[in-house]
Amino acid sequence: MNAAAIIVAGGSGQRMEGAAGGHRKQYMELEGQPVLLWAILPFLRHPAIGRVIVVLPEDDIDDPPTWLIDNRVTLVAGGRERRDSVWNGLRSVPDEADVVLIHDGARPFVSAALIDRVLSAASTNATVPAIPATDTIKEVDADGFVSRTPDRSSLWHAQTPQGFPRTLLVGAYERAIRQGWSPTDEAAVCERAGIPVRLVAGSPDNLKITRAFDLEIAGMLARRLRAEAG
Repeated sequence: MNAAAIIVAGGSGQRMEGAAGGHRKQYMELEGQPVLLWAILPFLRHPAIGRVIVVLPEDDIDDPPTWLIDNRVTLVAGGRERRDSVWNGLRSVPDEADVVLIHDGARPFVSAALIDRVLSAASTNATVPAIPATDTIKEVDADGFVSRTPDRSSLWHAQTPQGFPRTLLVGAYERAIRQGWSPTDEAAVCERAGIPVRLVAGSPDNLKITRAFDLEIAGMLARRLRAEAG
């Protein structure tokens, strides 16, 4: 297998305003190392991944952080929405890559085992890692009233990296762009195109840093994981 990974870090992180001290969340330090570097390193260390494409905010592309300079890393400017950023990354994937993984730059704790699970399924299927929902979820109407309570046993929290045969995802994205549709994740792009999406086990440790409190939890996780690694 020849795989490439796209790390999406092109957002402004507006929900972290204040806690980030003026810095984008992907550049904030977590136990002495930028969040984005935590997210990238597991892919650089994986033997099946030959190229890592990092999608950065457009105004960072000409003067990227020095720790992103690596001959295995391609830096790409992001777009206005996630769809545009991922598409820019897809256009930079080498032709020889038959599988592509898409990962959030704000998820610093992806494990080698999780990457393995996604890669194993993604050689033939659109693949999303997920964990079971533990809270009761409510659907709410436009007036703020509960319209439905879905059966929790069928609900899962989607994570990244999500994996795909490269040509399959490119085709689904081309269709989404033609339709002017903006997804919140890549699995939804495939769902909309009528492509079955396989679920594999995610990890409770695979936290996405979105709000200030998440950074505190991430600090505790980082210390625990480093202690376990010795």
